[in-house]
Amino acid sequence: MLKREFKLKNSTEIKEILKLGQKSRGEFLTLFTRAGLFNYCRAAVIVGGKVASSAVMRNRIRRLIFTDLETRLAVWENRPVNDMVVMVNIILNDEKQLLIDLNRCFARL
Repeated sequence: MLKREFKLKNSTEIKEILKLGQKSRGEFLTLFTRAGLFNYCRAAVIVGGKVASSAVMRNRIRRLIFTDLETRLAVWENRPVNDMVVMVNIILNDEKQLLIDLNRCFARL
């Protein structure tokens, strides 16, 4: 799980990234990135109630994506420091498809 200091918690910062950030749209999710203010990357994951009505499912998807981001950021070299927001649009039964789609979005950056 991603450490608390690497998570975006302020809703105004998240809204700013959603409005002004660079967008990479995938099949099941959208990745928004913007140049960060700190010397490390920060992230947020948004899973709306309309996407998954169960809080258990929304939290499961968040944990899955945060775990993937943690491993990705651990080996993140020669990349600009960005703040990022992952917005999940569709949840499938196969959660691995979300991670594959996230990988495609990162490849486009």
